[in-house]
Amino acid sequence: MLDKIETIAVPTLIINGADDEAQDECVGPFFDKIPKVKWVQFAASSHMPFFEERERYFKVVADFLTA
Repeated sequence: MLDKIETIAVPTLIINGADDEAQDECVGPFFDKIPKVKWVQFAASSHMPFFEERERYFKVVADFLTA
């Protein structure tokens, strides 16, 4: 799969939490290979930043969508 992610041509937002199951080692290869990518980590979250850091999460998503 990683050999095809370089073909993603749209802006992509990657998020994870500091205590997420998807640790940096998991999402890092996507960040390294997707051309138009932004990666945001939520320091006070596990796998649910939309619940655990609601205000920041929605600000990050809104900023990404309006950029």
